[in-house]
Amino acid sequence: MKEGILLTFLFCTVLSAQEMGGRYLIITDDLFYDAIQPLANWKHRMGLRTKVVKLSQIGSTTGAIKGYVDNAYDTWQIRPEFLLLVGSPGHIPFYVFSTYCYSDNYYTNMDFDIYNEILSGRLTVHTVTEAQTVVNKILLYEKTPDLTDSLWFINACLIANEEEWTYPPPYWSDDSIYWSDVLHAKAYMLANGYNTIDTLSKLLGDNNNTVINRVNQGRAFVLYRGCAFNQWAWPFEVDASQIQNGAKLPIVLSITCGTLGTGYTPAIVERWFTTGTPTLPRGGAGYFATTTSGYDIAHLRSAVCKGFFDALFGQGKQTFGEACEGGRTNVYNMYNSSDEYRGFTTVGDPSMMIWTAVPKPLEVHHDSALSVEDESLVVSVLCQDVPLESALVCVVLDTVVYDYGHTGSDGEIVFNFDELIPGNMHITVTARNKIPFLDSITVGPPGINETAWVTTVPVSRIEVWPNPFTVQTQIRYPILDAGYLIQDQKLVIYDASGRRVRSLNLESGIEHQESVFSWDGTDDDGRKLPGGVYLLNLDGPTCSRAIPVVLMR
Repeated sequence: MKEGILLTFLFCTVLSAQEMGGRYLIITDDLFYDAIQPLANWKHRMGLRTKVVKLSQIGSTTGAIKGYVDNAYDTWQIRPEFLLLVGSPGHIPFYVFSTYCYSDNYYTNMDFDIYNEILSGRLTVHTVTEAQTVVNKILLYEKTPDLTDSLWFINACLIANEEEWTYPPPYWSDDSIYWSDVLHAKAYMLANGYNTIDTLSKLLGDNNNTVINRVNQGRAFVLYRGCAFNQWAWPFEVDASQIQNGAKLPIVLSITCGTLGTGYTPAIVERWFTTGTPTLPRGGAGYFATTTSGYDIAHLRSAVCKGFFDALFGQGKQTFGEACEGGRTNVYNMYNSSDEYRGFTTVGDPSMMIWTAVPKPLEVHHDSALSVEDESLVVSVLCQDVPLESALVCVVLDTVVYDYGHTGSDGEIVFNFDELIPGNMHITVTARNKIPFLDSITVGPPGINETAWVTTVPVSRIEVWPNPFTVQTQIRYPILDAGYLIQDQKLVIYDASGRRVRSLNLESGIEHQESVFSWDGTDDDGRKLPGGVYLLNLDGPTCSRAIPVVLMR
């Protein structure tokens, strides 16, 4: 699929009704426009052509927003598959279906049944700082996951808050429903090789401090089943501001009453999503909860809970939005409950891929340089030396190339080009439970043959082995190419936040020389760095090339 677009996102102009459009539509309160750009750029680069519009461009009422989304779905050449609303319900309003049912389903039901043709999510932010915080947490979760302790990806915290001794006997039967949901999720996790699965309970003596301690150790999921309204019921009334889990950010499932705010004030439990700062993350990367409340509805919530895990583990759904839709669809199909379907809201990025295993690095092979006369590019993707099928590969070159697709059974994909211009072609590869791969290829100007062009490129490939590593890895790189002297090269290592941690000036002056640098996971001052994903960049006067390397502690 060939789609020309500026990588820098010329989103400020609302185009005609017949515009190209995009697979990912972001509607934001003007206040948060700048804060959302890093997420928009990442989504665009990974293959979800993205369009961002402000409320000041389309209107801020439910009718105006609905009209814009309807028009996009009906007329855009590329219709939206995901919708992200940036702002709390006080900034971008919910549609009110009933007294207790506030919902975004109004914006995403395109054919007047009930089901969402577009999967939506909402960043329930109230300030620019909150917007920057949640954007950073989403990027940390999906783009540069925390590998300081890789086992946290296969740990979970599941909570059953029994009602016996708290409520009268008619509600005691709900306890068995809560435990059924916890055990349903646990069975899936055990079948998928999870390491530690907490099953916390009031009757077992657990409380809010137990939850905080386990989450601080690192948990991929936190599930709460039990009573609540605004806050989880005693003794699990967790204060999210007390959590110190850094970038080990779970998906939080609050499958209970009313723990999602409907105006400018968030529910207390909702703070799992917004807590932290742009530089000090904590809490969760995504939050699934409802605006509805009621009595004798534990069985309805059970259908939502089981549907979420059925979609994620049983049906192989990959994104947060798809898993949430699995929960909503299950409760509607089983009980015809429109309020429960509509009330449960994906708080976070609906297109975010959910980790269900320890992330593995990708090995990606492609030409190190192209000429403007080249007509194709072959990208080969492997994982642990095995060709990887269905990896999503996206290539972007300024205004002339925006192309994406999935690898075949041989792990390869071929991109054919109508036109190339000199510049850097960006390559991004993503796949389920794989660490994203980002790289670039230099495209040479016309009139330079392939051999001559390669000689002007300061890198043809960096090879790292082993990767991941725990003690030491070997980085092999060329400092010269094809008999030409290549000068001013520098090997620079960056951490996931973009901070330079190690640099090495490479020798020059000896033709055909290849060098090997052993890296022991320390910075320029010899201090041991924490585990995580690092980018190795070989920077030169005409281009740069980078590959991710994983340090595991």
